[in-house]
Amino acid sequence: MSEPTSPEGSPLPAPSFPQPAPRPVVTPPAPKKRSPPWLFIGCGGFVLLTIVATAIAAAGGGGGSSVDDGAVLKLKLGGPIPEYVQSEGLDELFGPKPVTVQQHVFNLKKAAADKRIKGVLLELSPLQVGPAKIEELRDAITAFKQSGKFVIAWSEYMTEREYSLAIAADEIVMPKDSRFEFNGFATDLAHYPGLLEKLGIEVQYFRFGKYKSGSGEQFGRKAFTEPVKEMIGGNLERGFTHFVDAVAKHRKLDATQVRALIEEAGEKADWALEKKLIDRVAYWDEVEDELRTKTGLKADEKVKFVSAAKYRRVSGKQAGLKEGKNTFALIYSVGLIVAGKGGVDPFSGGDAQGADAIIQSLRKAVEDDDVKAIIFRVDSPGGAGLGCDYVRREVEKARAKKPVIVSMSDVAASGGYWVSMDATAIVAQPSTYTGSIGIFAVVPNLGPLYEKLDLNNETFKAGTHADAIIGARKMTDDEAKAFEADLFGSYKRFVELAAKGRHKTYDELEPVAQGRTWLGDEALEKGLVDRLGGVETAIALAKEKASLPADEPVKLELFTPKKTFVQTLLSRDDDDESDPMERASQLLVQKALAASPAGSLLKKVPFLGVFSSQVLAGERVFPMMEEVVDPR
Repeated sequence: MSEPTSPEGSPLPAPSFPQPAPRPVVTPPAPKKRSPPWLFIGCGGFVLLTIVATAIAAAGGGGGSSVDDGAVLKLKLGGPIPEYVQSEGLDELFGPKPVTVQQHVFNLKKAAADKRIKGVLLELSPLQVGPAKIEELRDAITAFKQSGKFVIAWSEYMTEREYSLAIAADEIVMPKDSRFEFNGFATDLAHYPGLLEKLGIEVQYFRFGKYKSGSGEQFGRKAFTEPVKEMIGGNLERGFTHFVDAVAKHRKLDATQVRALIEEAGEKADWALEKKLIDRVAYWDEVEDELRTKTGLKADEKVKFVSAAKYRRVSGKQAGLKEGKNTFALIYSVGLIVAGKGGVDPFSGGDAQGADAIIQSLRKAVEDDDVKAIIFRVDSPGGAGLGCDYVRREVEKARAKKPVIVSMSDVAASGGYWVSMDATAIVAQPSTYTGSIGIFAVVPNLGPLYEKLDLNNETFKAGTHADAIIGARKMTDDEAKAFEADLFGSYKRFVELAAKGRHKTYDELEPVAQGRTWLGDEALEKGLVDRLGGVETAIALAKEKASLPADEPVKLELFTPKKTFVQTLLSRDDDDESDPMERASQLLVQKALAASPAGSLLKKVPFLGVFSSQVLAGERVFPMMEEVVDPR
């Protein structure tokens, strides 16, 4: 695998919300001739394009990067680790460009072959990633160690999440009296109907099947039903078992012993050392001394660290990897999937990825004679509108011409599974959340809220049922039955398409649908995925399907398009008449809000996230998958 260029069903009926009264049609004045956007200077001397251009230049990839002999690759991992960074340049104004999961994986692969690299320092701070990404990175560290080079993990604070990654190291070091949380998994999920009732908001909840869904029931019920409790508790216990087994394997302990230690609920590094869960209690300068010894430096010499961000600019060839003659296309689907061009969710800071870009990438890969197979990396909990089905259809068409292998990340469920199920084959990590073949809708009635606020809300309509789901009143029994019947039709189509994609009958697949989310290893048992592993496993399977030798290196080329912020401002479709400076302002506000404390707070209010995505995507957006359990 050579260095990536820059690695980084049927649609559910959505709840409808009150729409503003239509405005009178006003004929706009003839557009004035505008000066080019690069001539505008914002208030207070805010020269937007100059700043952004500077940021892009600073972030420029370059053709490579020098590495000292005897260097140590430093992987400083904390916070979110993205699968893919769609925009470049603007992010530089709010912090350094992040290193993606696959860039970390490829860095480790290069470092194993690079004679200048003597080992890896894994510096961990609190992570905001799911267990599947941790498994991907842990597998890459384990593969790196086969080179005979060392891996040292250092952390001042570890919970089970960080420890899940640290266990892949040869040595785990923490400072004395630092926090080491080792007490098991727990999650708490709040229900909103009681609060909504106090506000005067009633909800009508619809779903198919019985496990669908955690998030739907959080909006629609005051407590989880037994099937949903079974699913959430079952997945939590299964994930916990994955953790216990991984600790036992890497620390050479018995699983029963690991569970007993968890019941002791240790909290300090000294306790972890005593129980052989870590290898050393030491200060940072002592770790540096050890690194000097391992790399052959004198006591007064500095350790030659090379950062992950710098090392990603080193090509595979420079590191000593063989170049592949055949190309595999790498295409991403990250975040909410919507029809059209997509947008940015200002509250999460993530992308609402438009189906258009994914479809164009798939078509480009199919048309490229040099591309022998497609790796479709999916990290998505769902989507909206026709977007998911458009992508699924394009995957189906691409599969007829070339192998399309889906590689699932943390979440590829409901809409994320919808876009995956027609691939040639599906690869998932043991802890990937997938499946969730089901459907739900929550329709609010804001009428009582209007009364509480003494709002004189008057509805005008042409058609008896025109106001059935706009939120101004409760649906009648007949309207609710019709809505539910339509919802069931969508669920049935989802199951039919999944069965077709997985080469099963409806009756065979429906029992494992029912809106249930499965972890990857159980999804393998149920026939929803084909193999366990990460991108490297997907590449191996793609070679098999493309009739290429297993030991033949291939070039993995990014086909998902990237645009710099300036390109985003200056490029437009023929039917796009928006002002570049308006788009600049919107993007800046979105990024600033996502980076602010308010962004974190607002992200915890689910309906606000739905509203924001709805506005930005230009269509109604709904959550398609239940809440992923967050063990802590």
